[in-house]
Amino acid sequence: MADLAQAVGSILITISALLALAAVVAHQMLARWWRTPAGRHAFSFEAVLALSLTLWAVRLAVPEGDWFLAVRLAAFALVPVVLAWRLIVIVQTWRRNRRSRRSS
Repeated sequence: MADLAQAVGSILITISALLALAAVVAHQMLARWWRTPAGRHAFSFEAVLALSLTLWAVRLAVPEGDWFLAVRLAAFALVPVVLAWRLIVIVQTWRRNRRSRRSS
C-alpha cells in the first residue's frame, strides 16, 4: 500500500510540474504580464511554483547527487521572496479597497 501511495504521489507531482510549466509558457505567450504590477506578480508566482515542482519531479527521477543541493537552494530561495510579495499585494489591495469603501 505504501508503494502504491508513493507511486501515485510521484505521478501527481510530475503532472503538477508539467501543468505549472505549461501555465508559465501559456502566460508568457498569451498575456502581457509585464505591463502591470499584478501581472508581474502573478507570473512570478507561477514561475516559482513551476520551478519548485519541476525541481521536485527531477529529484524523484534522479535521487542522488550533490548538484541537487545547490539547485534546490537557488530554487527555494525565490519562494519566500514571492510569497512575501504576494502578502504585500494582498494587504495593499485590502487597504485600497477599504479606503475606497470608506470614501464612498
